[in-house]
Formats: sequence, C-alpha cells, structure tokens
Amino acid sequence: MTLTGASRRRRAPRAFLPLVVLVLLLVSSLPPRASALRVPLRQITNLVSLSHSLLSRVAATRAARGDAAAAARVRRIASLLSYRGAWGLGWDYLRHYAFSSVAGCGLPCASSAARLLAAAAEASRLRSSTDVAQWMRRHYADVRDTAAQILNGLVVAFSEQGPLREVVMDVKWEVEEGELLKDCLEVGAKDLQGLLLIAKDLFSGASRASSRHSEL
Repeated sequence: MTLTGASRRRRAPRAFLPLVVLVLLLVSSLPPRASALRVPLRQITNLVSLSHSLLSRVAATRAARGDAAAAARVRRIASLLSYRGAWGLGWDYLRHYAFSSVAGCGLPCASSAARLLAAAAEASRLRSSTDVAQWMRRHYADVRDTAAQILNGLVVAFSEQGPLREVVMDVKWEVEEGELLKDCLEVGAKDLQGLLLIAKDLFSGASRASSRHSEL
C-alpha cells in the first residue's frame, strides 16, 4: 500500500460529510409538512459505513467460493454505498425527496425491521456451522419474506428513478433471488444487527413524522 493510497482512503469520509450536512441543514429548516424523513448525521454515517463493510465482506466470501458473478453484483451495490457513491445518493435524496413527504415505509417497516433484528441477534449467538445450517433451514424463508416487506415499502418510498431506487431494487433482487441475507448472517450477523437497529429507528421516526403531518 502506498502512502498516497492510504492518505486518499483516510480523506474519503471528509468528502462525504459536507453533502450530508447540506442535506440535513436543508431538511431540518423545512416546515413540518415538507419532509417526513429527518435523519441524524450519526445514523447516516453509521449506515453507510456498516453497509459498505458488510457487503464488501459478502463480496469477498462469494469470490472465495468461486462465484465471481454474484461477488460482482454485491460489489457494485457496495460501491453505491461507499463514501464516493454517497454523493449521488445524497443528491438524489435532496432532489426528489427532501422537499416532500416520503411515503411507503413507516410503522410496518419498523415492525419488520424489529423482527429481523431479533432474528439476526439469535443467529449471531450460534457457535458452530452445524447450528447455523440448522437455523437457516428453519428460519431463512421467514427472514427473507420479512426483509422483502421492508424492501417493498422502500420501493414505494423511493419512487423516482435514481441511485436510491437503484440500490433498493438491486438489494431487493439479491434478497429474493441471490440469498443475500443468508450471506450477511453468515459473515456478519453483528453488523447486520447494527444496520437493522438504525433502520428500525429511521422507520419509527418516519412513522411519527407522518402521524404528525396527518394531524396538521
């Protein structure tokens, strides 16, 4: 690794933060009806970091077992969720969603995320590959269907063509067809727990905001 490459990697988060700050300042200054999704900076940065790390590990695992095509698909999603890709995601949100209520996810998605969180916590406590395989046989179909409920809500929420919808559609396909959740549970159940905890909080916040808007 060269010093130039290392320095470039250390500076990457700084490139992402100004855009996030801009989005948050704009959204937080809007009237109550203007936006149903106000996201704390810490949650955004944690979400991006955990997602990129987990998907990169899944891509490496798929490549190690010889599935180059599946690894490339997940690596592409990870690139969209990297700090560099987050510029496009942030601009897409600012352009299409920051000044309007985001519908489609809320309390139902928060409930689904809570169920997935419990499943990920249970899977993370398994110690042997035999236990993991048995758990997957018993629970994976339910886990996949629960995740699909969240992703269907996000498809409705991010209805405009752009990077956000592209990420959701790619993840949706991987969950439904590519056994992405199985790979995530096997290589990083703890990271998946962290992602789901953030998602549950975001969905709960969107639900509360939507309720307040409907009362105005």
